[in-house]
Amino acid sequence: MESERPVDRAGEHRARLASLRSLLDRRGEAAALLTTRRNFAWLTAGGTGHVLQSMEASIAAILVTRADIVVITQNIEARRLSEEELEGLGVEVVSVPWWEPGAIEAEALRRLAAGVRPVGDADLEPDLSPIRSVLSVIDRERLADLGRIAHDAMEAALVAIRPGMTEDELVATLSGGLPGVRVPVVLAAADGRVARYRHPLPGKTPIRTRVMLVLVAERWGLHVALTRIRELEAPTADLARRIEAVRTVQSAMHAATRPGATFGDVFAAARSAYADTGFPDEWRDHHQGGSIGYQPRERIAIPGDPTTIEAGMAFAWNPSIAGAKAEDTIVLTDGAARTVTAG
Repeated sequence: MESERPVDRAGEHRARLASLRSLLDRRGEAAALLTTRRNFAWLTAGGTGHVLQSMEASIAAILVTRADIVVITQNIEARRLSEEELEGLGVEVVSVPWWEPGAIEAEALRRLAAGVRPVGDADLEPDLSPIRSVLSVIDRERLADLGRIAHDAMEAALVAIRPGMTEDELVATLSGGLPGVRVPVVLAAADGRVARYRHPLPGKTPIRTRVMLVLVAERWGLHVALTRIRELEAPTADLARRIEAVRTVQSAMHAATRPGATFGDVFAAARSAYADTGFPDEWRDHHQGGSIGYQPRERIAIPGDPTTIEAGMAFAWNPSIAGAKAEDTIVLTDGAARTVTAG
């Protein structure tokens, strides 16, 4: 499922490669060896570097020096990566025997000068995460496509609910509406479980009066997050007050998300809105979200967080009050924030 818009993926890859090399220059490093799926997807402008959904590690390592780039992977994966995930990028793919432990790392060292050790993902993350978090035009267009797909699948699943359907059955309906999209997080809570748990794993609970459905969807290495609640019966006055309050908090957070502000500023706006609506301590029971992109959350905001917000970043703020939650993915431009998970 590629974006319908024309994409200069090779040009995007070259720009990101240049950005990484500039980072290496600033740090005085000779080489980098990237082994996580998030950095594989980012540097290749949308390539998939994993087979197991549960693995953070990539099936391939990308060795980058000042003058060269090579993807090193097991012989099992080399052809598919070259022909599908790296097509048109002009990147050399080198295979090593799958049965030799440490063969990828050994091949990387063999290609470097004696005594040179490449810097890895963990050491680079404090510097690389801010670069990765400012999404390019291509990223933002893809995120909009993914957001639309996730929104449509979510709405279709909620419309299909019939009293007595279980949480598991609802999740199966949702997943069936997301062909070509990976689902790293899907949560569901029926009736009383909505208020009881902030992270409700779906189970066999039947849906009678209300249900909450939470989705993180991934494609091209990018993620969107959204939460929806469907009421099958009119909410009580207390629940209606909670629903309205959480929407007020979300609006305050979105309004505070602007270039030059900090994550801490947004958090402060949330705390103020929680207090103004009569729920001053509910923020303590769940994180409030943060930036999103090549990870389900690139950074989760905390009180006083000094991280500066920049145009091009995407955010998924998720305020919650027992029994109510609001969550959408927004992309920040110079002008305004755009909600990509809206209809």
